[in-house]
Amino acid sequence: MATLSLRLRDDLKRKAQELAEREGVSLNNYINAAVAATVAQAETLAFFDDRLKDVDLQALHERVLSFMGETESGDEPSRDALKEAMGDSF
Repeated sequence: MATLSLRLRDDLKRKAQELAEREGVSLNNYINAAVAATVAQAETLAFFDDRLKDVDLQALHERVLSFMGETESGDEPSRDALKEAMGDSF
């Protein structure tokens, strides 16, 4: 594992420390999680950018809107209803 000396503005460190304390983790773990989330987001965006480079975005948009038009509003299913419907897959 690498060791890194990091310079943060005092106010940013204080806010990060407060958030880490609320989460019940050390500032080090909090910063590691924040960096990991940022890296994962960048990798996900790059993945989808690559996957969508040859896609007709207008056609995709129309397909999504068509699908969304078929949905019905209603109550969310309960956890028990999901377990019953999904069985061992839940």
